[in-house]
Amino acid sequence: MIRVLLFTVLASLSFSSCQEIDENILPVVGIYRAHVVGVAGPFDLIISTDRGDDVIIEAPFDGFDWYTLKADIDNQTERTMDININNQQIAPFTDIKGTGFFRDGTIELRYSINFDGDIVHFKLVGTKI
Repeated sequence: MIRVLLFTVLASLSFSSCQEIDENILPVVGIYRAHVVGVAGPFDLIISTDRGDDVIIEAPFDGFDWYTLKADIDNQTERTMDININNQQIAPFTDIKGTGFFRDGTIELRYSINFDGDIVHFKLVGTKI
């Protein structure tokens, strides 16, 4: 009985954790020389794959502190790919959401950070290196 239960749990974990990466998003993955317009730069922004058409982005989104967030890539087969940053918590009492695009090695993100009720709008621009 316990063997069957363990086998079932292990099998379900292996199937749920093995979601393939969408190869169409691979041009977005890499290191970018980036700036937060009017705030900070240059710095290296890092984009890596997560699963499916999702990516993980690491950067100082407020120009000072480094954060990691997840973003969804849409229109993967088009020349210009859309980037959606769904509302997510990146630090205690700090949420971020926004949109952006990737085209020809350039990324632009427009996003808002809610610092415990204080909402600040940012634009980040980067070129793949």
